[in-house]
Amino acid sequence: MAVDKLSMVLRILDNENHLLERADQKAIALLSTLGVFMVFFVVYFRVIPINAITITLSSIYFLFALLSIVNLIMTVRPRIQPLDEKAEDDDVPASEPAFFMGIRRFRNLSAYKEVLDMMAKDEETTVNVYIRQIYSLAQINAVKYKYIQRAVLFVIISLTIELIIIAYLFAYHLGEGLIPPITGM
Repeated sequence: MAVDKLSMVLRILDNENHLLERADQKAIALLSTLGVFMVFFVVYFRVIPINAITITLSSIYFLFALLSIVNLIMTVRPRIQPLDEKAEDDDVPASEPAFFMGIRRFRNLSAYKEVLDMMAKDEETTVNVYIRQIYSLAQINAVKYKYIQRAVLFVIISLTIELIIIAYLFAYHLGEGLIPPITGM
């Protein structure tokens, strides 16, 4: 069974693009979740007594929340070093006709169309262009998923600390008599 090389490469490219989208969706969902919990925390911040325990827990909470936010932002907008493809491959076109950064480097539409037409005539060139794109997306995905993994850990730690603060506040206010005791039914 012969496998069409171009369709296989395009399937891989599609998978890498989906991974890219999923990382962004996860980051935005986590950022939203963290934001909702932070709003609850800030709204009830005034009822938190000032003592060593609450100051320590609140400081740790805000540190991990900040680390979560930074990692989530880096997931959505990672810093990637450009690859030096010229050193490895002399037949790399000056502008990639299938990658948005390459497309915008063409001086006008007719120059882009000319290169795209030439690329379409040679399947091997087309496959090579998409293989370079897959490689670039894989590098981006590796960075994005590194940050999303860190962010998930930091969000979990932040929310756990927030729950510990809530449990402490309940016990503290119950001990102070500010909350009526729980009686049997």
